[in-house]
Amino acid sequence: MISTAERVHLTRAALVAIGAVFFLIGILASAYGPLLGYLSHRFGISLAIAGGTLSAHFLGALVGVLVSMRALQSVPSRSFMLGALSLLGLGCVGVALAPSWGTFLGAVLVIGVGFGALDIGCNQIVAHSEGAGRTAVLNVLNGAFGFGAVAGPLLVSTVGRTHLSLLYGGAAAVAVGVLPLVAAGISGRLPFTARPTPTRSSALVGMFMVAFALYVGIETGTGGWMPSHLESIGLQSLAAATLTSGFWLALAVGRLLAGFLPARVPEPITVVAGTAVAALALLMALNHAAAPVAYIVAGLAIAPIFPTGIVWLAKLRPGDARATSWLFPASMVGGAIIPGGIGAVIARFGIAWTPAVLSLVAVCCLIAFLVTARGSTSRAGRSKLS
Repeated sequence: MISTAERVHLTRAALVAIGAVFFLIGILASAYGPLLGYLSHRFGISLAIAGGTLSAHFLGALVGVLVSMRALQSVPSRSFMLGALSLLGLGCVGVALAPSWGTFLGAVLVIGVGFGALDIGCNQIVAHSEGAGRTAVLNVLNGAFGFGAVAGPLLVSTVGRTHLSLLYGGAAAVAVGVLPLVAAGISGRLPFTARPTPTRSSALVGMFMVAFALYVGIETGTGGWMPSHLESIGLQSLAAATLTSGFWLALAVGRLLAGFLPARVPEPITVVAGTAVAALALLMALNHAAAPVAYIVAGLAIAPIFPTGIVWLAKLRPGDARATSWLFPASMVGGAIIPGGIGAVIARFGIAWTPAVLSLVAVCCLIAFLVTARGSTSRAGRSKLS
């Protein structure tokens, strides 16, 4: 096991740099959708082919996460972050200078690998770093990602469609600009244990993975299907789109607000309460008059679940960052599969049932977290007796 002296230590400058990284990858992740029409025109391809940009990014992100799960076990945290940032910057330069569609798509794939590496790396490094208040810090940093996701479409609409090279060149400059802060402010390694993992611990991690996959299904499913549902109950497209932006903004604001929760509030309470409120809010969205507000409330409720859940598991398995690393591929699987499953159910029963289906996913997520909380409590009790 990694000793305390070798554990990850972060200076305030490093936390600022990580916050900037979260904001940057939030912008990059949300910029592709608004750019599809421009890409279709620029490269002379159909809109469907331009949509391959999204697939390339998330394929790269999955590769980045899977490779990073192994790399973080053998590479110092500083070196890992420097490499991931350099890769992201290289991809952004490639997009800015891409002369053809194939080159552009390849550069997006490189951005995706860097994105996935930074996503798991930043979350893991903060969750397993020394010092108190990790839950609050990780919520605030993930809030920066949310604000970046809100800013991305705005930057595309004002700059990106006419000056794509400027947008991605600026992103590369930010990635390079934070390198000195990372180099000076991050030290140590993530903790990993070489001991065999007990069956009960593996089951606990498995339940966390299921719960996280369902959580991401709630987040992406709500963001993806609420515009269609709101339009079906009479709202104009612009109003539905604005409210959907409000959902994502609520997600970002909620994470910032979670940073002010007292440290004495246990992580399981925050996660379970947020999931329960989200399930109720989504069910209330069946009422046409309440739907706009209900979706925003759901965004606020689920906001702290992802970062707080990571710290929860990190505290249960303090000597092994391998456990929390599995939450990231699980989340990606949930984001890829569950919204499609929700769509299949909606196609069978009608768009009017969208809130009920989303609420059902939230209830399943709540059950998974309750089982996880009960299992972790039992495990803690056995540890005290032994």
